[in-house]
Amino acid sequence: MTHSSASEVTIQDFDPSVHPKQMSQLGALEDVWERDLSSANARLLTVQSVDGVLEGCALLTARSAGAYVKISSVLVCSEQQRKRVVSEVLNVAQRQGLASVKWELWTEDPQLFAVAQELGFERLPSPRRAGQDAGSAPVAGLVHWLNPAQYLQAPHYQQSENFTCAAVASLTAHHETSSIQTLEELRIAELLLWRQATNFMACEPIELGLTLTQRWPQSQVKVWLDTDQPVMVDYYPEAERDWREILQRQSRLRAHTEGLDISTQRLGISEIKDAVANGARVLLLVSLDKMLGFDVPHWVLCHGVTGTAESPVLVIEDSWVNQSSSESWVDATCLPVVPEELDAMSVLESQRYRAALVLT
Repeated sequence: MTHSSASEVTIQDFDPSVHPKQMSQLGALEDVWERDLSSANARLLTVQSVDGVLEGCALLTARSAGAYVKISSVLVCSEQQRKRVVSEVLNVAQRQGLASVKWELWTEDPQLFAVAQELGFERLPSPRRAGQDAGSAPVAGLVHWLNPAQYLQAPHYQQSENFTCAAVASLTAHHETSSIQTLEELRIAELLLWRQATNFMACEPIELGLTLTQRWPQSQVKVWLDTDQPVMVDYYPEAERDWREILQRQSRLRAHTEGLDISTQRLGISEIKDAVANGARVLLLVSLDKMLGFDVPHWVLCHGVTGTAESPVLVIEDSWVNQSSSESWVDATCLPVVPEELDAMSVLESQRYRAALVLT
């Protein structure tokens, strides 16, 4: 709890049985207040006058393991209080050592954009969504970086199938989620790239590397994989592993024939940071357990850095939006993650290997 001479600011865990009713005195509640926020690390920031009158509040959520907080909704008794409430959110994020504050907006309100711009927020590129209900997503997303950030400013593209994360990360790395003209063409590119690289259903790193060198011959691709055994097979029953292992051995043979650059050393997180800071893009295989609570292999794109020299933060793009935990594309795009968290989530299966592709 913090205090000022004019008001009192509190921040507490969000209680869905109490807080929506209490905050409704400030105005109509947006739909997000009624969603299941139990997996969204939801908190409530309130501003009260010295005589106890509620002046404004912000509903805050965030994906686990992310170095950010997201403003999901702001309610105020008057417009002049909006700037105060959002400023207090920025203060909280600064004290907690977070990398950014995001703000999702559900209406195109010029007053909101004016306040956001005054406080140093910038608008995130509008997302591209193939075959999904745009009405369930915020109309705009904003970000305020608490330290200078260098990253790929590309529209978020939500993977259209459960298994196409590697294809979307690759298309994003090569700017094609923005340059491909229509959503239909983009989804076709996503599916065709997945079909070429897949080990059914996932894309394993060596076949993915081979596919990217064919799809973008002007890119240099280096695969980092610190095991010589088949990967991404622990997630399948024993009877489903044998034929996948055969396919992976064939990929290794073809990689040797075609001269694909493969390192058997583990790529360190600091090396990923340095590569990205120097303009490379890194496709990194992670488990979603720490971020979303389910242990499945998933490709993300490391494309930016922020933070400080003493406390660097990686910026990743995640094509998966976990709507069941009430997150939106605003969470998944330009997602800051501290090195320790990224290190923990990118060591997989019983072999404890790390798989990454560095694209330059």
